[in-house]
Amino acid sequence: MNRHAASTAIALAFWLPICLNAQTTITFDNEMKGWEIVDEPAKNLGEGPSAWSIRKSQLGLSGNVLFQSSNAWGSPADSQLMGTFAVYTAEKFRNFTLEMDVAAQDNDGMGLVWAFTGTDRHYRVIMINDVWPELALDKVRGPFMRMDKRTSDDEPWYAVLTMMKGDYKPYAERVPLHWKLVVNAGKFRFERGDGLVIEGADTAYVEGSIGIQLYAQQAEFDNVKITPALAVDPSGKTTALLGELKSAR
Repeated sequence: MNRHAASTAIALAFWLPICLNAQTTITFDNEMKGWEIVDEPAKNLGEGPSAWSIRKSQLGLSGNVLFQSSNAWGSPADSQLMGTFAVYTAEKFRNFTLEMDVAAQDNDGMGLVWAFTGTDRHYRVIMINDVWPELALDKVRGPFMRMDKRTSDDEPWYAVLTMMKGDYKPYAERVPLHWKLVVNAGKFRFERGDGLVIEGADTAYVEGSIGIQLYAQQAEFDNVKITPALAVDPSGKTTALLGELKSAR
């Protein structure tokens, strides 16, 4: 290792713990700073628009929360779980852990999106307790939890990465629940506070915003925590660190 590589290693060793702990915490005390509301294009909505706001929790969370009160849903034929997004656009993320507290008012669709660059390009995890969508494109109606890859703003909109149907456990309504999503080098793991876990993988989309997606659902959200992380390869070595050392030779 030459002098420059050694210096790079020392610098990375110093900054790595800082980078790994650069957590973003959002509590929605007074405003939605950094967030953008995005509804599906009009052609993809059966009912809208959405109605996001900050209010004092009425569903068991603490203090002020982000709340969506409309019944926005799509597609017009009700064949796909779509509707509205609240997207945190202040930062972009690649590998990270995302956590938040949630309380659902209804039994319809809700979940998270990541690597979001638009309605036509992102990943999602979404769950529903109801038996919808009525005319499901893949013939699979709720209840279920699934991970999908958004491929376009045209039918069929999403490609399924993985689905939990028979083992799906409905979430409790009007009861606080904790969500945790871990994204690492194209591998995804979503944990629900009641013990339900779903995993998926895909490497097409690398970076983007994180956010919330709702389908005909009214729900509260709070205590959002986003912790960036460097990708780790199967051998346990930090991919980004190895790349820096190789380029420094």
